[in-house]
Amino acid sequence: MSDDSSDDGLYSSGPSYRMTRYTRPLIDYVRNEWQIGTAKYSHLPTSTSTSERPETPRWIQMIVSIVTAPRFRRYVVVYMTLLLSCFVGWKFILSPRLQEHAALLRSLDPHVKDEVGGWFGSNALPTFDNVVQLRDLDPSYLPVEKTPDLGQPSQRRLIMIGDVHGCKEELETLLEQVDFNEDTDHLVFTGNLIDKGPDSLGVVDLLRKYSASCVRGDREDRILILRHDLVAASILEDLSQDNASDFGQDPKGRELARQLSDEQAKWLDTCPVVLNMGQIKNLGQVVVVHGGLVPGVDLEKQDPFSAMNMVTIDLERHVPSTSRAGTHWTKLFNKHQSLLYSSFKNTVEDPKSMTTTVIYGHDSYNSLSLKTYTKGLDTGCVEGGKLTALVIADGGEQKVVQVRCNDYSKNWT
Repeated sequence: MSDDSSDDGLYSSGPSYRMTRYTRPLIDYVRNEWQIGTAKYSHLPTSTSTSERPETPRWIQMIVSIVTAPRFRRYVVVYMTLLLSCFVGWKFILSPRLQEHAALLRSLDPHVKDEVGGWFGSNALPTFDNVVQLRDLDPSYLPVEKTPDLGQPSQRRLIMIGDVHGCKEELETLLEQVDFNEDTDHLVFTGNLIDKGPDSLGVVDLLRKYSASCVRGDREDRILILRHDLVAASILEDLSQDNASDFGQDPKGRELARQLSDEQAKWLDTCPVVLNMGQIKNLGQVVVVHGGLVPGVDLEKQDPFSAMNMVTIDLERHVPSTSRAGTHWTKLFNKHQSLLYSSFKNTVEDPKSMTTTVIYGHDSYNSLSLKTYTKGLDTGCVEGGKLTALVIADGGEQKVVQVRCNDYSKNWT
């Protein structure tokens, strides 16, 4: 066996192998045998060559590439969402508010007042027996105009309280929460002191004890009318003569009317429909009423029934209504006072003093509602809501205090 060798060659591993010389890098000798050779399948038909296809316009290619891009689809979703949000905002929020604003301005136009023959209540005042229309609060109860020095208590406070409805326990708790001091504080109630709750008589006695002020609410009005009718029929104490058909289908109301003592009933009868509080800093002329007021009508000409019961108001003739289907009276009243303030803003040193702020109850549906010129304090205490006090201190400083109430609604029937 010969032993051949070469200086730059590679040797085989056995006698049966021929020596191979590689003159290029090994990678050049690698072959992918699994690939299909073109010659083997050259007899098969081929697809149309690129040159034979109709050329797609470049602008279409650009549009297709843009539309099929993931980023474009995201932008479409974002912009469509923004467009839909703008439409919904305009349709259901901005447009209705603009329409309402225009309707409020038109309803307060003096020319419209002349066209409809005057606003409701501006021509005549209906009178009712045993009802006090208007009363002025003693000015000595009002807070002073100067804000107390830091750390110093107020000299005088007005504590305005919403509908109590006979909830004496909650009322006493609220008075503790506001640190009531009968020497420096004066209580003012927005009506509906009695009825529905567990201790109407106790509430009346408590208010009489503290020499509180109040306005006549729709519940006081109903109970007092029942009592006067029972007295007039000489059957106040004769239960056998209690004919429901003559005195309405309200047995609990008749029962409460009979339970009131002469002193309690007389005190409730002195509560006016409208209480004129006088000027208070930052609030202007402050008026307390149970239901509401028609803007632009003098206090002494306000319709008593409407002042105790109104919820909404007709924008055309300013006729108030107990229905909730309409414009809430506070919207029209706030707009009226806002225009009044603007008219005096540059001509009067204190334009706020030319405006009126109404503090009211009656509307537990909207609960606490503190607007610029209207303050609603009925927060549904007797229904398990809250009893609310608006504390007005020296300098016109305001604070809201509330306590939780029990639910007495199951006892109404």
